[in-house]
Amino acid sequence: MSVGNVCRLLSGAILTLPCVVLAEGGSESPQKNTGLEEVVVTATKQAESIDKVPISLTALTQAQMDTKGIRTVDDVVRQTPGIDFSRSPFGGGTGSNIAIRGILSTTGASTTGVYIDDIPIQSRANQENFAGAAFPQVFDLERVEVLRGPQGTLWGAGAEGGAIRFITPDPGLSHYNGYARSEVAVTRHGDPSYEAGAAVGGPIVQDQLGFRVSAWYRRDGGYVDRVNQETNEAYNNANYQDSYVLRAALAWKPQTTCN
Repeated sequence: MSVGNVCRLLSGAILTLPCVVLAEGGSESPQKNTGLEEVVVTATKQAESIDKVPISLTALTQAQMDTKGIRTVDDVVRQTPGIDFSRSPFGGGTGSNIAIRGILSTTGASTTGVYIDDIPIQSRANQENFAGAAFPQVFDLERVEVLRGPQGTLWGAGAEGGAIRFITPDPGLSHYNGYARSEVAVTRHGDPSYEAGAAVGGPIVQDQLGFRVSAWYRRDGGYVDRVNQETNEAYNNANYQDSYVLRAALAWKPQTTCN
């Protein structure tokens, strides 16, 4: 074997060595994990582990959304494959179009179902409604479920392309629990952004009557300056946005007695 061939073999072994080390490190990393959290969803209107649901589904818990910095439905879409979402200036800047797997209707009935728990909140697109579907803020949610593909059997005619479900926490009947979140951010050459919110729930009467209340405020600072063409008046950082969430829920579990 020539010296040149030996050199090439040695260089090839040296170049492949780091790849082998990285692969071994990757195989060891799951052993350090303390365990995967089981996500229970109700996409089929019954509680099941997400691994057992026979549909294309993405579920994000509140902890996952906080870790990934998800604050709006725009952020949810960025974390979910197969969805297209766009904003429009209609409805005071709240107009939107959403399509799952390319199925979209800009007139008539919606093709994407939007639900808070089991309540549909999507609207028809017509000449009197340019705002599109309404989306709640992602605060104090148990999880967000995105169902891809036709869901008309369980979720109605407005879910031809799929459905997005915002699942809220149930009031506590047996124990107290709470949730709080705050954030401050700075935009260069713009206004600061900040938010603060808290939620708490628990039993009023043990195992019979429970409640949950939450309040949240967020301000997204603007960074675009606009000029009124008629008056030449300037508006600095005009694209700011204020968001509010107030929620109260009460649950009662009837008690039955047998004589």
